[in-house]
Amino acid sequence: MPYKYLITVSGEIPLKSWRSRPRFYKTLIKNLSEVLREYGSTNYSFKIVDAKILLESDIDVLEDLSKVFGVMRVGEVDLISFSDLGDLVRKVGERTAGLVANKKFAVRVKRFGTHNFTSLDVARELGSFLKPYSAGVDLENPDVEIILEVRGPVTYLYKRLAEGVGGLPIGTEGRALSLLSGGIDSPVAAWLVAKRGVLVDFLHFFMGSPSASRLAFTVARTLTKNWFYGHNPRFYLIDLTHALNYIRVNIRWEFRQVVLKTLMYYLASKIAAGNYEAVVTGESIGQASSQTLANLSAAQVVSGLQLPILRPLVGFDKEEIVSIARKVGTYEISSMVGEPCSIAPSRVRTRVTVEELRNEFAKLPEDLIEKALSTLKILEVRSSGLEDVIPDKSVVIDYIPEDAVVLDLRDLDSYLEWHYPGALHYESVNLEDLRDKTLVLYCDRGNVSYVEALKLREKGFKAYSFLNGAEGLRRGLT
Repeated sequence: MPYKYLITVSGEIPLKSWRSRPRFYKTLIKNLSEVLREYGSTNYSFKIVDAKILLESDIDVLEDLSKVFGVMRVGEVDLISFSDLGDLVRKVGERTAGLVANKKFAVRVKRFGTHNFTSLDVARELGSFLKPYSAGVDLENPDVEIILEVRGPVTYLYKRLAEGVGGLPIGTEGRALSLLSGGIDSPVAAWLVAKRGVLVDFLHFFMGSPSASRLAFTVARTLTKNWFYGHNPRFYLIDLTHALNYIRVNIRWEFRQVVLKTLMYYLASKIAAGNYEAVVTGESIGQASSQTLANLSAAQVVSGLQLPILRPLVGFDKEEIVSIARKVGTYEISSMVGEPCSIAPSRVRTRVTVEELRNEFAKLPEDLIEKALSTLKILEVRSSGLEDVIPDKSVVIDYIPEDAVVLDLRDLDSYLEWHYPGALHYESVNLEDLRDKTLVLYCDRGNVSYVEALKLREKGFKAYSFLNGAEGLRRGLT
């Protein structure tokens, strides 16, 4: 087999009790095997060497191995057997002399086992052997590092090295349901929890924007393909558009956001009951009005959610979250999701009491909640496609038909600042005068217009929601 990898596992794994440790290694090896199978390997083997794992493979998967949770470091190595210090220095020196030619170098040695020499002896003797071929030794800023580990009668000479992310192998710490909007925060939260060995599934609420839901699924697939080796997450999809419309009409302005959060908690509790040990969210203290400590606490109490809510971002600021999103590879996709059309852009309460919130939440009819639950669709991230994600695509349109009347649903100030050429402000028209017309509605991003188009269709209008709202229209004009 042409490729040999020495895998350094997370430092906490070897420290597990003798009863637990085999389970962690077994799960990690299973997840590493999935990397190999995914990339077409047909011949590979694993061996535990002290606390490390030696993998022999017929394909090169160095970078992908480094993304498996539970891996701290992985290096492609040559295995060199030796009889004594002189034999070790000669064999390693002959293989590395060309690497240091006309370059400054440093030798880094780790030694494990019983030998009649030390790590310093190996570094000094090998340095002396290589120096005539090089531009000299530079331990602080070398051009080339010669890295080796001496373990018993074998030296592992590193050819390439990739740093891993550590954590615990997925599948060693239970299962959690992660609320996934697709925006920057929630995927990072899911990634951080999965990094601790948790099998993370996703719950996404469709809020009227097919584009946002497609992007959310794309984010879930990116996390799964690049990081969740050993796991095929479920993607739960609930259509929340009718509930959103009800909240917009019947809930007091200042409570709408926190009532919506409470509803999401409540629906998550129904799906998670009996199947999950926790719910994951991307909330950070004070980042939004619904994420103050008072509102988070009240929402959880009123929702009746009994499972722990894991909030790995609770103390992070936005710059820290963005940094992790870039590292994980979700930032670019998440940046396209944006925020949904707001149901309460201002005058929002930041300190609701449990009693106040319970009174507002009680205004949601039970059949409305049951209707939302009845829309539940369950997909498997690895095997489902984008075409499986979007409900009722016929309502959404990405062009303006000839002779259509374009209606702007945003507030008047936004309309006056910019609107699609010829568009009418929704509050200024008499809909009955437009009954025979094709209506194309838009809001900021397509959420509110989607719900409104559905309502107009129920009344017999030929109504559509423009894909991606005002942003989509602006892009079409440039």
